[in-house]
Amino acid sequence: MPIQRTLLERIREPGDGSGRDLYVSTTDVFRSILANLEMILNTTQGNCLTDERYGLPHLTQVQSTMPHSMAGFEAAIRQTVERFEPRLSQVRIRHAPSADRPMDLRFEITGVVQDEDGRQSVRFETYADEHGRLRVR
Repeated sequence: MPIQRTLLERIREPGDGSGRDLYVSTTDVFRSILANLEMILNTTQGNCLTDERYGLPHLTQVQSTMPHSMAGFEAAIRQTVERFEPRLSQVRIRHAPSADRPMDLRFEITGVVQDEDGRQSVRFETYADEHGRLRVR
């Protein structure tokens, strides 16, 4: 099965209308996954009307009990990504703070994307910005 953009992306940007295109570039899919991860990781659980499990626990819960809460937060990120980003498999999360700032919320997300040409390993980095939002790159 070809990998695709999300359903909402396909509705918002249906293409040129010349026909149904099942294949999109790998770059477009990676951008789509990155955008979806950023949306998922910046939603607090309980704020989505269609699924109260969507998102992560509130960051203040994690920051107030650091560093003891890191393993639990890594598990929460992994479970959330596995549930709400089905294009990624073999998801692994690792707390990856910088050497000079060990208490920063920085994580590495790795996984595998299966497409019609085979499997590709992917790696994303997340970090909390000055406003408390998790950025993904």
